[in-house]
Order: sequence, then C-alpha cells, then structure tokens
Amino acid sequence: MPMVLDSNVADWFDRNGEGDNDHYTQPGLLFTKAMNDYDRHNLVSNIAGAMSGISGPKKDIIINRQLCHFFRADAKLGMAIAKALDVDVDAVMRELRHATVDV
Repeated sequence: MPMVLDSNVADWFDRNGEGDNDHYTQPGLLFTKAMNDYDRHNLVSNIAGAMSGISGPKKDIIINRQLCHFFRADAKLGMAIAKALDVDVDAVMRELRHATVDV
C-alpha cells in the first residue's frame, strides 16, 4: 500500500539547534574517558586500516582533511592515527602554512 503524504513539498531541516554544532566533544570524550587502552588501540587500528586504502591523486588531501577531524575530537587520537598512517604531521603543517589546497 503506498504512503499518502500531506504535501509533495520538501524543505531543509536543520537537526542542530542554535549553538549545537559541536561535533567533536562527544567523540573526544568517548575516546579519552569511555574507552580503555585496548579499545583505543583497536579504534586507531581500524581507522588507519580503512584509511590506508585511500588512493588517487588527492590521497594526501583526503587523509589530511580527515585527520583534522580526528585532531578536533582529541589530539592523541589524531596523532595515533597519523602515526599509524606514517603521516609526518609537522611536515604537513609546514606545507599547509605556505600553500593553498585546491580541491
């Protein structure tokens, strides 16, 4: 049986209330407070394993942008994933200060 709608008009719904755009504190707390060392190790290993499959001409840009999200959640998480991917964070930061990334 088909679903009957009151209208055929679509609109934008902002699921975040005003001032509710913090997408990093909760995952950061999960990593630092709720997870034990074993869980943190597995998380980093799983993320790095998935990200190691990234390829193509924009590989570095994709990895660096994703690392930014992990660093925003927790600096130790970002560093652990960067290390697992053999990313030299200091070199990336120096490069980004002197270049504009165009995607």
